[in-house]
Amino acid sequence: MPRKKLNYFDYMELAEKEYKELTKNHPELCELSKRELEVFSELLTDKTQAQIAAELFITHSSVHFHCKNIYKKLGINSRMQLLIKYKDI
Repeated sequence: MPRKKLNYFDYMELAEKEYKELTKNHPELCELSKRELEVFSELLTDKTQAQIAAELFITHSSVHFHCKNIYKKLGINSRMQLLIKYKDI
């Protein structure tokens, strides 16, 4: 049986469910803005800050600014701590 093709609203519903599940396990992530969440998810990869900036169409200094805010809100001091704390994501 062929799989149902997802439309925009299906993707939005799926994203909302994933966000709720994520914040249930990590409620502190609710403190992050939408852009900070985008940067946060990219920080979980092996991309450099310059690559993250290019991917999100923002400047490198904006990525650095968001990283400082993310670390402060999550009570960590480095990307390594972020990777260790959120390795289950």
